[in-house]
Amino acid sequence: MNKKLSFIIALLAFALFLGVSYFGYGALTQGASAGVVRARVKAPDFTVMDTNGSNVKLSDMKGRPVVVNFWASWCPPCRAEMPHFEEAFVEMGSGVQFMMVNLTGGGETREKADQFTASQGLTFPIFYDMTGEAARQYEVRAIPTTIFVDADGNLAGSSTGMLDKKNLMEGIKLAME
Repeated sequence: MNKKLSFIIALLAFALFLGVSYFGYGALTQGASAGVVRARVKAPDFTVMDTNGSNVKLSDMKGRPVVVNFWASWCPPCRAEMPHFEEAFVEMGSGVQFMMVNLTGGGETREKADQFTASQGLTFPIFYDMTGEAARQYEVRAIPTTIFVDADGNLAGSSTGMLDKKNLMEGIKLAME
């Protein structure tokens, strides 16, 4: 009888743990889209190089939402999500700034990045993280990584891994709020 009671108590405790975990997680992530984590803190600034060889800072983009995507041409998930970014870039026009930041260095070169974007007909702005500063500022550990910054320069959300069109647009919506 004692073992049976202990088992029932353990089972009830486990069920309670699962319930609290489920509802606690739901409360913490309420309103966040799948794949995009919400945030509202000052976005760390960084400097990258544009296709003309000029230095550009993230803070230069203040005044409109910014989508920062860290990628490399050799990365299959990066390559797969590029059409979604191109579609969003065309749809959003000048309402949103896109900073497609190529992690240039090691095996990745500007030439490889440029060849890839040209072969795919991509027209969004490309930037090059020649020193790794931008990736370090955002502690990029895996690519693709996408950061959504609002018009005031605050981090609105982020996502690590390939984004589909729906999640990309949800991230942009967070940055526009």
